[in-house]
Amino acid sequence: MEISVEGVRTSIADWKAAQSASPEELPTLSPPQQETARRLHVSEEDYARSALAGRRSRQKLLQKTERFARWLQGLLRGKAAGTEIKTVVLNTWDGKFEITLHRDRSPVFFRVDEDLVDSLFEGGLRDAEQRLSHVLDLVLSTGVTA
Repeated sequence: MEISVEGVRTSIADWKAAQSASPEELPTLSPPQQETARRLHVSEEDYARSALAGRRSRQKLLQKTERFARWLQGLLRGKAAGTEIKTVVLNTWDGKFEITLHRDRSPVFFRVDEDLVDSLFEGGLRDAEQRLSHVLDLVLSTGVTA
């Protein structure tokens, strides 16, 4: 299963953590990053802080995507044995998870709102679990993408 995050996004918490990081915790900038900082008239330290905030956010988004993929895999196991998840991509620009399944050697693509997944994991809302289960039932029974 391939799991990835497409796009970028930084949370306020990650930004604040990067701002309070010691200079030793900051990533070393590559020559192209140093050149970009110069062209933007931003200090290398500030640019490195932005890079650190971005890295922290990407790690959290990737962890969320992995967690959703594991949850979805468990749900799928109970509904459609033999169907496998090929890809789970969090598209930060659209706020959607893009999922590709393989069922009977045919790809099935569907999307799920990131907010719905957040409701499941952050609030443990039963309604969110039921809605996600319904989407999967619809996709599996009709091939219709959500």
